[in-house]
Amino acid sequence: MPKYLLVILIILTACSQKTNGVAADQVTYRLDQSRISVSGVSSGAYMAAQLHLAHSALFAGVAIIAGGPYYCAQGELSVALGPCMKGGDFDSEALMEYVRVSASSGKIDELSNLEGDRAWVFHGMLDSAVDQSLSAAAAAMYRSMISADNVTLVTDIAAVHGLPTISSGSPCDTFAAPFLNACDYDAAGEILRTLHGPLNERGTANGSLRSIVQPGFDAASMMEHAYLYVPTSCTEAAACGVHVAVHGCSQSAELVGDAFARGAGFNEWADANRLLVLYPQVASSQVAPMNPYGCWDWWGYTGENYATKEGAQITVVKATLDALAGTTL
Repeated sequence: MPKYLLVILIILTACSQKTNGVAADQVTYRLDQSRISVSGVSSGAYMAAQLHLAHSALFAGVAIIAGGPYYCAQGELSVALGPCMKGGDFDSEALMEYVRVSASSGKIDELSNLEGDRAWVFHGMLDSAVDQSLSAAAAAMYRSMISADNVTLVTDIAAVHGLPTISSGSPCDTFAAPFLNACDYDAAGEILRTLHGPLNERGTANGSLRSIVQPGFDAASMMEHAYLYVPTSCTEAAACGVHVAVHGCSQSAELVGDAFARGAGFNEWADANRLLVLYPQVASSQVAPMNPYGCWDWWGYTGENYATKEGAQITVVKATLDALAGTTL
């Protein structure tokens, strides 16, 4: 083979193994299956609830930031953009009936798996994108499924629509990319302490942010790679938990690079507490299904079973976790 062709092949191979300058990583890890949780922002909040209920045997808790109750849109974009963002009339009992029927048919895990789980729901006082009644409805739904003492609703932080942090992102009252807001409020810490119990105090993020393949991404309107934060301690033999941090609209790697993965605040807690942090990624689209802002599917653009174990994006996230473990979880 001519030398110049060999050089081109090496360059192409190296490029194919990177996303936004982060080297791809197909390493497997020893996962502590008792410490797997999920959180999400905005459209990611709806997806976080979908992941939690679809796989409640796997996830021990959920955090919903600036979102609403599971299956709120009921497969309709008009409902998603209407009452599921602006507030108003939607049938909470119909949503719960969908949960019960889906569980009885095996489309989501049995509701008995929710026993002992915790839910943390947040709505910023300055959030004008999603009405506060949606967060209240999400908390109420969880109180109907798990102990009310295990559901936390936070509504007293003067933050706009986004994820509040200690110091990363825009000012707390400013709605701007990457939709992290420096509110002197550690939402990541509150989430992880609520979902995982007492933790070692946050430290410095000395681990590495890597890129891993999302199996089946191309059939689910997702990007080829997700980010994975790996503390140094998780490269050793001891088991590590996993927190899945689901970005919101306009927060994917395609639109803000690694700003969400580096700035959300989870990594600093991960280092001190043996937690991997998985940041799955949705692709934007300018053609059908139209999704220019890279929102997660919480109204049905990937198919009618989007909120169940059969949902295309839920399947990809679960497969990504399985790939991390090197086995079916």
